[in-house]
Amino acid sequence: MIKKNILIISVYYPPIQSIASNRIYSFAKYLNKDIYNVHVHTMEEEKQFNNDLFGVEVTRSQNRSLMKPFTFTKRTNRFIHYSKVAYNIVIKKIKKNIYQKWIDESYELLKNKIKQNNIDLILSSFSPDASHLVALKLKKDFPNIKWIADMRDEMSCSPFIDKRTEEYYKGLEQEIFKSANAITSVSKPILDDFRSLSNNEKLLYKEIRNGYDFEIKNLKEKNDIFTIGYIGNFYGGINPNNFLKALTLLIEESKIVDFNLKFIGVKTHFEIPKSIESHLTILPTVAHPEAIKEMQSSDALLLLHPNNGRKGVYTGKIFEYLATTKPIIAFVDSSDVASDLIKKCNAGYVSDFDNIEGIKEVIMNVYNDWKSDIIKEVDMNVIKMHHRKEQVKRLESLIEELMNEK
Repeated sequence: MIKKNILIISVYYPPIQSIASNRIYSFAKYLNKDIYNVHVHTMEEEKQFNNDLFGVEVTRSQNRSLMKPFTFTKRTNRFIHYSKVAYNIVIKKIKKNIYQKWIDESYELLKNKIKQNNIDLILSSFSPDASHLVALKLKKDFPNIKWIADMRDEMSCSPFIDKRTEEYYKGLEQEIFKSANAITSVSKPILDDFRSLSNNEKLLYKEIRNGYDFEIKNLKEKNDIFTIGYIGNFYGGINPNNFLKALTLLIEESKIVDFNLKFIGVKTHFEIPKSIESHLTILPTVAHPEAIKEMQSSDALLLLHPNNGRKGVYTGKIFEYLATTKPIIAFVDSSDVASDLIKKCNAGYVSDFDNIEGIKEVIMNVYNDWKSDIIKEVDMNVIKMHHRKEQVKRLESLIEELMNEK
């Protein structure tokens, strides 16, 4: 069998730590090496990563721009982290493309790589837009190469961008729609938005969700004291205020007395009610394997996302939560995909993010289950579909469809 040659272009890849990095890493890891030769091109970082894992060739270009964004390859204290974030926001506003040097250097390098390795297909990942801009230039030089634009999240429809960025993304989206062969994203609602924006009827669309990447251990042991875990940070509109308010009311009503809260990797920019203080333990960020163990050792897992009108948001941690088989208490948009998936898996209880009475009811449901030793029978078939390797199989089916096009 003659192998197909796949080139993946992404700014984010280990050692950079992010959901975007994990996504691309899983593509490189699980694409079938009996069928594909996989090449990854990414950003060069001071702390380098083993480039020889899984038979994947990784090349890196530096971003030589004078004003370039910070990336996050290691944990730092809160002040340094937020200083880096603030700096990145400022330079993005004053500089048209902070990755321009990386784009130029990557383009020159990859032109030669395509010729030398007979690349059949390019997959580029957003955000940032730099990867797509490189792919656009390469597609013009090599029009017969297939191109998958992995959008991941929204572009012009994002609620988190200013008007200038929105207008820029609208123009870039149309360029991508004209040149790409397929669009992928993490959820159907986001993918449908891209479909509605495009006039290219030949474009293929595929939902490739994020997922978990560890072995499921169906742990049924429970703690002596009911323990709710939350792993990850609070950011943007995501905060525990409504959850803590509802919990305080349950304490005042004597409906729940003895419990523990375990927040791991959070910054305490929220108010802790007096009645909660003795029950709450806040731990620093831990390495990913330890984070999984913390999830597995909880009696329930807290998932938060505000109802902000944005649809198609699973949140990155939901898939790992599901794979622990511990009940999820989700305070999210009850009409969105995260709620639907939890209900489909029978994996927990859901209320809207700002519904205090609904949140109280959810807490009591999972607490009463714990007291009564009731273990919900989750749908393992649906959960296992969200292992990273299963989602990459969906990517492989799209690649094969593109390769077989006339």
